Amino acid sequence: MRMQADVIVIGAGATGGAMAFKLASLGAEVLLLENGDWFDYEKTKCGDPEFELMKRSKLNPNPNIRKNIDEDPIDDKNSFIKPMIGSAVGGGTIWWSAHVPRFRPDDFNVFSRYGVADDWPITHEDIESFYEENEKMMGAAFVAGDPTGTRRRLNGLSLPTIGKGGQKMAAAFDRLGIHWWPVDLARGVKDKGEKKIKCSHFGPCDIGCPSRKSSGVDSCYVKKSVEAGAKLVTGIKVLRLEHNRQGCISNILAKSDQGFVRIKGKIFVLCANGIGTPRLLLLSGSKMFPNGLANGSGLVGRNLMLHPYARVEGQFPDPLGFFVPDEIAGIVSFAFQKTIPERGFLRGSKLQVNAGPGPLDIATGKITKKPLPWGNSHHKEFEKQFDHFCGITICAEDLPEYKNCINLSKKIKDKDNLPVAKINYKVSKNSRRILDFGIKRAEELLKEAGAIRTYSNPLLSQAGFHLMGTARMGKDPKSSVVDPQGRCHEIDNLFIADSSVFVTSSVSNPTATAQALALRSAEIVCKQLD
Repeated sequence: MRMQADVIVIGAGATGGAMAFKLASLGAEVLLLENGDWFDYEKTKCGDPEFELMKRSKLNPNPNIRKNIDEDPIDDKNSFIKPMIGSAVGGGTIWWSAHVPRFRPDDFNVFSRYGVADDWPITHEDIESFYEENEKMMGAAFVAGDPTGTRRRLNGLSLPTIGKGGQKMAAAFDRLGIHWWPVDLARGVKDKGEKKIKCSHFGPCDIGCPSRKSSGVDSCYVKKSVEAGAKLVTGIKVLRLEHNRQGCISNILAKSDQGFVRIKGKIFVLCANGIGTPRLLLLSGSKMFPNGLANGSGLVGRNLMLHPYARVEGQFPDPLGFFVPDEIAGIVSFAFQKTIPERGFLRGSKLQVNAGPGPLDIATGKITKKPLPWGNSHHKEFEKQFDHFCGITICAEDLPEYKNCINLSKKIKDKDNLPVAKINYKVSKNSRRILDFGIKRAEELLKEAGAIRTYSNPLLSQAGFHLMGTARMGKDPKSSVVDPQGRCHEIDNLFIADSSVFVTSSVSNPTATAQALALRSAEIVCKQLD
């Protein structure tokens, strides 16, 4: 079997979907490759009594837990924080909570401002129009005017209520003089005639949520990219990239149900996330590139940033209303984002208010460490706790460190006898100080709001959603993997368009920024085709 196109995009997740749509819209011949398949939302059974059990197994965002036969395992023994990535059309946006904040302007020049890490080779202004373009496509809902954020020249969709619990927490923020704002939320853009699904709040606002099903990249970008002329091939695993004598990528070696296939193209774009992208580059080493493709700097896989999370749960005497039938938006605070030397650490954290644990976690005592008693008193005790919790997550801005990296495992191989990706990651002392500071602020806020007791988790294990920095951008080939446009320094027809190219991590969710960069790179790719 043979396939070819002008541009080959590897990965149909958040950035691959955006890249393919923009390319096809500009008239390019595009082939979009995805290892997974279209996600069957009917299988989530969101209102089913077994739903929460399924989230702990085959619906889990950790590939090592869900163990799908079409996915490779990840060697994560050297990291307390575990990978949370998706292999499906839409990628991680099948599992996400649909938060799409922009990075702040100072996130792009933390070295110039604070003398830490490195500056990006681009500014917020360079991608502002692409943020706007992405927000239209994703159906972003937000409240404009946040004094800690950026100007918004366009209006977003209407934001859902923050709910009774959110109002209670907002009042506590106000009394303590801590700034807060509603989250930026992707709601999706429904087709004409498509019926809006009313939220019943059967479960959490992530996988299986019928109200947010339309906010995934599968709906917002990939379907539209196919309509625009892109060709999508699912169930195809890319094994390596191959190059010619001049060092340009000539084709991809891949595998499908029909066997091995070589896919030819003029330009190749990696959108395989912060783990998959460096793994493919390292797997594709040759005599010309003995340390892996595009790795003359030695930085492929290096400087992994993960956004370490801590969480504090507050238990309240009365129900908070987080589980009523109404779609709810969270609230977030960037009050502790910037460096304040007196705090004893560099950069800072984001605090975000979330609903408390679901029914299964309440029954099994996940927060209190005391499972509810079984028998006649079970429901009575359950009612005393369910919807009586509110959580605040503390997200630390992880700074790049050379030793935190993705490389190839020496112990675990996939079903094709190739080494799987290995995560080597340790929370830095600086990140630990950020989290500890944030935990204290969260406890103060919850108690101010009326919590009768608090429970702290100093570091969440199942929290590796944000994978950044493993193929960083820069102007100098000696200290970066790609140039400011996302093109690999050493390989003129190879681009990287995912959060691998991030230089620093911000405290904000990376998806919107990665998608804006992908839309920007798509224009560069099209110009190179001319």
